[in-house]
Amino acid sequence: MENIILQPTPKTPSVKLDAQSGIVEIKGRSIPENSLEFYKPLIEWVEKYSADSQSETNVHIQLEYFNTSSSKCLLDFFKRLETINNKVVINWYYEQD
Repeated sequence: MENIILQPTPKTPSVKLDAQSGIVEIKGRSIPENSLEFYKPLIEWVEKYSADSQSETNVHIQLEYFNTSSSKCLLDFFKRLETINNKVVINWYYEQD
């Protein structure tokens, strides 16, 4: 299974989906022109990964801002994470204020 690594842009977050290490990272700003187009490959990756996941998957979300359409896509992304039968640890990083 291929990993997905995307560099950040002013409108999209950096993404690291690593099947071998069980690491999922999304960091930065998420205000893409077309959220569905941006998140679709990530959601499909999780669907494939869930069939043969690591014993533990560590998810790191560090979004400084995301728009409404991104929030819907993130919800779909998390719903797919629920299909993983092994342990999933979600770390959501945020500013306290």
